[in-house]
Amino acid sequence: MNMDYNLYKIFLYLYEERSISKTASKLYVSQPAISYSLKELENSLGYTLFHRNSKGIEPTLEATELYNYISTAFDILNDAEEHVKNLNNLNVGNVRIGVPSHLGVLTLTKYIDLFRKEYPNVTFEIISKSMPEMVEMLETRKLDMIIGILPIISEKKLTKVNLIEVYNCFAYNKKVLKDVHIKKELDLLKYPLILPSSKTPIRTKLDDYMDSRNVRLNPSIEASTTEVALEMVRKGMGIGYFIIDSINIQPNKEDYEIIVFDDLPTADISLVYIDEYTSIAAKKFINSIKNK
Repeated sequence: MNMDYNLYKIFLYLYEERSISKTASKLYVSQPAISYSLKELENSLGYTLFHRNSKGIEPTLEATELYNYISTAFDILNDAEEHVKNLNNLNVGNVRIGVPSHLGVLTLTKYIDLFRKEYPNVTFEIISKSMPEMVEMLETRKLDMIIGILPIISEKKLTKVNLIEVYNCFAYNKKVLKDVHIKKELDLLKYPLILPSSKTPIRTKLDDYMDSRNVRLNPSIEASTTEVALEMVRKGMGIGYFIIDSINIQPNKEDYEIIVFDDLPTADISLVYIDEYTSIAAKKFINSIKNK
């Protein structure tokens, strides 16, 4: 159906004003143009919308039925237009971010705090899942962006914003796991190891580093999240591999012994998004990060 919205706009004014002359005046068009448009709409619909009388025009029953639908539709259009204007001004908006929780603490807090001081009506939704799950949510428009350790693999074209380079370490709870003596990489094999899941970027870099030193790590436990690994290390179940800052933000960080070797791989934490899927509020937030 080919719909001419101008015809329906004229119909709304005619129904509410009950006058061709008043409608013409309000819409800044001639009375003959209003009459022509009305006749065109009536021909299109196949029935009469108004009868003339001494006071002006009177709507038919069909016109009243039509008005109930059209007025609602125009109200929705007006609300949509107002909503988009508010989006542009960031009077409303929501930003959905996928991020492992430990990285969120390291990277997001300061950016969100600064952004909401400028745009207090924008809300944030922080979602923490496995990276494959978050990538799927990004590809299906359920997330606006992901913060994670590169590389982040997607079938879509991702735009990247580098945030920080972080350093890694081995760590254990020295109050629980005692008599640990590690001077070189080979010494790690004497103790139970809690490592990131195989094939994750951080684990792949670690394995490559160890292979270059002829050491093959055989973890007792592979943890899919840093939070799980930290809890296990806290209980003294083994030596874990973490971003150093993940240890430094722990409330009992003095309980941990940090082990660092020369040239231990670093990790790049970046923000990635699909440009054509990004909302107005999300783009503003990304630009604020770039500027800072």
